[in-house]
Amino acid sequence: MAVISFQHRFVFIKTRKTAGTSIEIDLAGHLDPGAVITPVEPAVEGHEPRHHVRGGRTLTAHAGCAEIRDFIGAELFAGMAVICVEREPVDKCLSHFHMKRNSPYHNPHGAWRRDWAGYCEDGAFPVDIARYAERDPQTGRWRRRADHVIAWERVDEDLPALLAALGVPGFRLTTRAKAEYRTPVLAGPDDVTPAQRRRIYDAFADSRSVTGLYI
Repeated sequence: MAVISFQHRFVFIKTRKTAGTSIEIDLAGHLDPGAVITPVEPAVEGHEPRHHVRGGRTLTAHAGCAEIRDFIGAELFAGMAVICVEREPVDKCLSHFHMKRNSPYHNPHGAWRRDWAGYCEDGAFPVDIARYAERDPQTGRWRRRADHVIAWERVDEDLPALLAALGVPGFRLTTRAKAEYRTPVLAGPDDVTPAQRRRIYDAFADSRSVTGLYI
């Protein structure tokens, strides 16, 4: 999901399997009524999206920099601090795998039955670089557009500190949305082979280079 605060001049961009749903739910209560809050999927009781439809455009939960810039206009977007969260690639993929297997929303009929090895063979990993970076039109290389990429492992400490600096004091991450997707546990770090780890890290090579995380 995406959050846009015009008052505090920042944009929060959701990346997959990085507590994005929890962050938006908690952040929405700290922002003024004019902030843009997109819906969460699946819907969570008590979460009220607002202002995500304007001028015939609908801002979706998974909007990246380009969609948000189109939604609010390039000039306004240029003055916003862009924030996102990233996660260690193997841990992110383990979480993504469990969501695909265990979530009744993402796998409603239980038809997707791949095991961890099959998931790695498919290679459909949750690489989110296109949400917080853009390709240089001349060189084709990725350029990071997000001003702040917070490591998921430090989100409880670093995100409140950053938001306080942007004028949103007292933020704490208390919601744990979708945590139930990790049950039952079907694979863990000890089940990841060296070859699987290399394949995952290769898939995330551009995002690791652009963010400077998990190098």
